[in-house]
Amino acid sequence: MSATYKKCIILDLDNTLWGGVVGEDGMDGIKLSMDEAGAGFIAFQQALLDMYHRGILLAVNSHNNPDDALAVIRSHPNMILKEQHFAAMRMNWDDKAANIRSLAEELNIGLDAMVFFDDNPLQRESVRSFLPEVEVPELPLDPRAYTEMLHALPYFPKEAVTNEDAMRGNLYVTERLRREAEKRYQSNEEFLSDLSLKADIYINDASAVERIAQLTDKTNQFNTHKVPLSVDEVRSRMSDEHYEIYSMRVTDRFGDYGIIGVAIVEKGPEVWHVEQLLMSCRILGRGAEFALVGTIAARALEAGATTLTFAYAPTEKNIPAKTFLDAVVGDSFRVDLTTRPILVPSWFTVTTYPL
Repeated sequence: MSATYKKCIILDLDNTLWGGVVGEDGMDGIKLSMDEAGAGFIAFQQALLDMYHRGILLAVNSHNNPDDALAVIRSHPNMILKEQHFAAMRMNWDDKAANIRSLAEELNIGLDAMVFFDDNPLQRESVRSFLPEVEVPELPLDPRAYTEMLHALPYFPKEAVTNEDAMRGNLYVTERLRREAEKRYQSNEEFLSDLSLKADIYINDASAVERIAQLTDKTNQFNTHKVPLSVDEVRSRMSDEHYEIYSMRVTDRFGDYGIIGVAIVEKGPEVWHVEQLLMSCRILGRGAEFALVGTIAARALEAGATTLTFAYAPTEKNIPAKTFLDAVVGDSFRVDLTTRPILVPSWFTVTTYPL
């Protein structure tokens, strides 16, 4: 078993989160109570809720009638995990390995970031065979041992490292709400204009150094030049008068995305050089990268610089970053701000701190 931290726990329902089969036993017949038959499931759900509050995503992958399963999740008096705790759900009769692939695509995380819990040994073996990247622990025969098994696994941090870690489960739930809302709009720009997007961009914010360091290490898809920095290295850049580190928090009418963008900028008299530009994948498609770089470009012009350059190092995963650079600066990774301005999208309200 790998000790690499995982991001998502995928859960079967029947005989995993509660005892019995809801489609056969009905909601009143399942085991989910403080007596001996049901207490193990309640304890397991509480342990999973603790994981959720540490920033571990929870998802459902169950062979079930959705109406039956959702009735338990929404209405059973002893159900600890509710609909808002699940970042995504698959309740159908499809192949469970196919469901896991679908969940990974929806959540935009790798299969190697997932752990799958299912009481059925045939389902466990099937997922191991078809998706070897997914960790599939053995579930004890006695549900009273589920919680001990969960706590013994080496895949999960003992506490949230940053506020964004603690927020992660809720962030994915609100993103699900955004996707549902988007279906009601005729165009993407109409949807974005109605989101009430707001970007708060902080310059050399000492309170964000842990999150900034974390993003330099973990962000792979939208990262122009991945160079992981320690907390001390971030602080050192912040104390250097030749540098500015930008961290961006985005909110909209559905909620708070957290700090999702970082730019590390070396300032010269005529040229400002972006050593690293990175963005969390969950904000991509909203124009946040243009809001951040547009703000940097405006500050560079105010300081008398006329050129913005970018460090870029290609990787197997950072194609989204290259696509953005192609649109903004082209293959030279250099732009003359006096002739080719970079504008903040009209649907963003941007505030820069310090004011």
